[in-house]
Amino acid sequence: MRKMTVGLSPVLILLLIMTVACAALSSESSSLSMFTDVPLPPELSVDQKNSQVYEHSVGRVGLMRASGRIGRQALLSYYREAMIQNGWTRDSEFDNGDRHMLIFSKAPRSAAVSVEEGWINSDVEINVSARQ
Repeated sequence: MRKMTVGLSPVLILLLIMTVACAALSSESSSLSMFTDVPLPPELSVDQKNSQVYEHSVGRVGLMRASGRIGRQALLSYYREAMIQNGWTRDSEFDNGDRHMLIFSKAPRSAAVSVEEGWINSDVEINVSARQ
């Protein structure tokens, strides 16, 4: 009686490796900020489907949405410091109880960072637009 050996074909192994690599790259890119000068804390992941960022003559503009397990106060502290470190000036701040908004400017653009804390995740929405 001959012993049978079961093995994976080289093509199947290659497909498995490619699938794992693509998944790793996809999750890594989703955690990166879409704006080069608007930081994103590592706890947040970008919602690629609901974010729209465009190249404009003044730089990148658009809407970036992200969420993750980080508290509202930690997010607000992060953006108050990190935006200034990236050359933005804080113009104003609003809090309506459910949502907190920070407004920044960096000529010739402005940015509105909106933070809302949920039961499990906090949601961040960042609007960057050209100033008129």
